[in-house]
Amino acid sequence: MTLASLFCAGLLLSAQEVPLTAPERSNYQRTSTTADVRAYMGDLAKRYPALKPYRPKGAPTHAEGGAPLMAWRLPATGPDALRVYVNANIHAGEVEGKEAIQIFVRELLAGKHPELRKHLDLIVMPAYNADGTDALNSAIRRWQPNPASGVGRRENARGLDLNRDLMKAEAASTQFLLAMEREFDPLVVMDLHTTDGSCHGFHLTYAAAAALGNDPELQLFNRRMLTEVRAGLKQQGLPTYDYGDFEPDEPGRKGGTPEKWGEVHPLPRYLVNYQALRHRIGILSECYVYLSYPKRIETTRRFVTACLEWAVAHRAEIRQQTHAAETRWKTKPAALPLNFEPVATETFPFEVVTPIRNADRQIIGEKARTTMTLPAFLTWKDLDLVSLPDGYLVDPIHADLVKSHLERHGIKVLPGTARPKGRPVLHFHETGRELSPDTFQGVFPLSLKGTWKQAPLTKPLILPWLEADLDRALWIPLDQPLGRLAFYLLDPRSPDGLVYWGLFQSTLVRSKLMWGEPPRFPILAVGEMPPEKGPEPSAKPQGGKQE
Repeated sequence: MTLASLFCAGLLLSAQEVPLTAPERSNYQRTSTTADVRAYMGDLAKRYPALKPYRPKGAPTHAEGGAPLMAWRLPATGPDALRVYVNANIHAGEVEGKEAIQIFVRELLAGKHPELRKHLDLIVMPAYNADGTDALNSAIRRWQPNPASGVGRRENARGLDLNRDLMKAEAASTQFLLAMEREFDPLVVMDLHTTDGSCHGFHLTYAAAAALGNDPELQLFNRRMLTEVRAGLKQQGLPTYDYGDFEPDEPGRKGGTPEKWGEVHPLPRYLVNYQALRHRIGILSECYVYLSYPKRIETTRRFVTACLEWAVAHRAEIRQQTHAAETRWKTKPAALPLNFEPVATETFPFEVVTPIRNADRQIIGEKARTTMTLPAFLTWKDLDLVSLPDGYLVDPIHADLVKSHLERHGIKVLPGTARPKGRPVLHFHETGRELSPDTFQGVFPLSLKGTWKQAPLTKPLILPWLEADLDRALWIPLDQPLGRLAFYLLDPRSPDGLVYWGLFQSTLVRSKLMWGEPPRFPILAVGEMPPEKGPEPSAKPQGGKQE
């Protein structure tokens, strides 16, 4: 055998040894199952021992339907590493991120991105919605060009949308994530999705972490990051923009004409938005649904790479910005918002596509493509600002359930005897409520209005609060690193808190059949607070939309 043939044979053997993802092995006729992900990442780990399976302490091992919950960690090769977590397949019909992150890890290990390999301490979870990942069906999401295998289900086996579960934290996948957040504490978190169907000229849209009450300066930094990533990708021929949709309608749906782009939904129930209440950077990726399956994978991989290149290049600034947000919280703002109003942030020339669709609603051509300059609603004004107490007391009757829930989030919970002595105990006086007539995430959400007062409630025969009850209660101070998150979990008026998600339903929702003496309100506040004003917008808009 000649030297040249030996060299070619060596190249062939080397190529054969490189693990391939399920799409690559099948000429893009399949998407990965959890078994495929396990086998592929295992093959990578055999070839590159630096890659290790990762399971945070106390995390569930399996999803509710029995599929394995799996993550992998790739430590940096050099000093000054930035901790990053990349999540994929939270909606298992949106499979591009699952495949893209597997390819990206292979590229890192093969030396394709030396600066990233040197400075990234990376955890990836390609099949976050594990049960949905394995429930492949060709009838799901027919409007996107899919592999012959079909794609997975949006919800988990219990019917929960995992991208609405971050505050309620009921699902096994969510509990795995929160255990990772407590243990690994990533400064940057990415969540990879595919859009649901807007017809525009972008190959991918994105959003920064955006939650009511987040640190405004960190929010602006997060948005700046993504704007600069967008500019770099534009130079590479990859058009991106802030996540959104044409409203009130767009051509090809009901024949309407768009008047604006997008609205924000700054609630922490979403995985990326949740990071804002932890003083961390969050990045939502939404690939354009009508691109071909291979193109969607490649586009997502390029976006992940670009974001992490920016993050590594600015890692010192990321540390400074997140630390500064934590420091600002130590002095606590005077008030936090309970509501919001979207605002027009900028105008932008959008490409509006009038599509030609087949029977599955896939785009097979275009009737027209028009450039329209529209206002883009990417930020919001804070409304309904309320003063902050020193912290909250939770009725010992509910202690076991609430303590485990708060500690799952990483919030410090103390005994009631640790509350500051000499500070007034405040009672919640309800002025309005709305119990949803429909279920959402398995509960009938409860929204309350009201104010805190020193005077206790005066219902006949109501169960009183005694000093012994206060001592046995849970004390959750707000002067802790995750105090922002604690406020939105515990204030009864929070649009995404424990009251909303039904943890106190037996106490707060009483039917006509419940004729006994009324229980007491399960949450108290501690501290002196000024009279609360009505709706009042903040001076500085902030924001970002979420799927």
